[in-house]
Amino acid sequence: MTKISKDRNVEAAEPHWIEWATGVVSAVVVICVLAWIGKDALMDGDTSPNLVGVVLQTERRSDGFQVLFEIRNDSSVTASQVTVHGEMGEQGSVLESVDTVLDYVPGHSKAGGGLIFQHDPTGKTLTVKATAFDEP
Repeated sequence: MTKISKDRNVEAAEPHWIEWATGVVSAVVVICVLAWIGKDALMDGDTSPNLVGVVLQTERRSDGFQVLFEIRNDSSVTASQVTVHGEMGEQGSVLESVDTVLDYVPGHSKAGGGLIFQHDPTGKTLTVKATAFDEP
């Protein structure tokens, strides 16, 4: 036979302090995440990618000279099918130019690749820049 007690459970009357602490920490985390998302939604004025090219290093290869580069996207907007144009010049004249395409460069991120030149770029001016992109 089951005994019925008229006493109430202690947890029902007074929640443990850990429950209160967990609730407060959870509420603070939720409020912070909502504020962060709201700030990004209201304050982000980027309408197009801001792509910047940087030459990282040059290496000699059997079929030419490999120039490793990085395209940095300083905007929050993602760019896809980014055309990268590399030029090697000397005293204002272009000696050689090479193009490649990066699949995409996410917002506030970077992507890299390599360009292969036939001439030695040592002592010459190398420029790498994004010349075109698509909106994904």
